[in-house]
Amino acid sequence: MTADFYNQTLKRRGKVSTFSIIKLRPTTNGTVNTQEGTIQRSIKADQAWIAETPVGDWYYGPNFVNDSGAVIRYLLEQVSRDGNVAIAVSPLPDGSLDAASTIMLKEIGSWTRINGAGIYGSKAWSVLGEGTTEHGKLRTLPGGAIGKKQAEFKFGPTDFRFTRGKDGSLYTFNMTVPTPGSEIRIESLGSTANRLGKSVSNVTLLGHQGAALKWKQESDALIIRVPSAMPFATAVAFNIR
Repeated sequence: MTADFYNQTLKRRGKVSTFSIIKLRPTTNGTVNTQEGTIQRSIKADQAWIAETPVGDWYYGPNFVNDSGAVIRYLLEQVSRDGNVAIAVSPLPDGSLDAASTIMLKEIGSWTRINGAGIYGSKAWSVLGEGTTEHGKLRTLPGGAIGKKQAEFKFGPTDFRFTRGKDGSLYTFNMTVPTPGSEIRIESLGSTANRLGKSVSNVTLLGHQGAALKWKQESDALIIRVPSAMPFATAVAFNIR
């Protein structure tokens, strides 16, 4: 059936510009896999895949926790692993969205308008992230449906996720909003590690309109002085060139 779908697309359009999603499918040419409710331990770049999970549940119910920060951090966990993301937001029985869902989606939209360059069309970098570890592994957001445990999960100023934007530059997401005027250290970007293959030449903070950032690349870390005003929510992104 899928082969016929592709053949018909080729006949009508002159190229195959479509794809199929086959749930829990091993690597197969022309298909996209799904990962439901899980957050993988490492980068998965062997096939295209979509991470999917609901806010609350796959159908509407009472007492859902509609937290935009939890959804955004879930997004960052997945795109840093080379995934795409699908979120189920369940409508009310009449097909409308409740007030909490609407507020959540608007907050996500506001965040992506600032930080979308590191999300849309991005790919995983050579390292998915750095930060606090548990049992020798990177501490990550809990899996499963998005709710209270994800909303209350705390990240700190040493927790980062990385993506390679479609513009070719590196985007470094701090999984929280650092204290204004503080210094953050990104160990993966120290000159000794040389993960960029060159010295860092420019650092900008997405959404920041003030003076240029103060930063320095040392042997063991890239050190960035955060602006004195940080009017941001959930997580911030640095463009590294």
